[in-house]
Amino acid sequence: MNKTKHLLSEDREAFDRIWFVSAMDVADRTETSILVRLHIQSDIFVHAFLGESSGSLYFALIEMNQRIFGTDRESGEWHMHPYGDPHTHELPDEGLEPKPLLRFLSRVGKLIFEHNPL
Repeated sequence: MNKTKHLLSEDREAFDRIWFVSAMDVADRTETSILVRLHIQSDIFVHAFLGESSGSLYFALIEMNQRIFGTDRESGEWHMHPYGDPHTHELPDEGLEPKPLLRFLSRVGKLIFEHNPL
């Protein structure tokens, strides 16, 4: 299975399993990239982007068209955009493998309970 199909499969699993994900759609797709939106509320969603050729993987929690939290993998290295200061980069304690989207959504769930951004 190619990486874009794998991410799409993980998106569908998230839609089925994660309580706060109300809908999902593929916002853009090419042969080597995919952008998926997982809806939480009308103005809050998660963007998940995978670029196969670059190996980039980006997850962002978006509220009112602004990233409020995110985790990215670029050149095989993970970094975070922390809640409350999403323009900075921090190194995480660990990556998000083997199911990066589900692990990112787990962190989003913790934010919902800790900070109630929703």
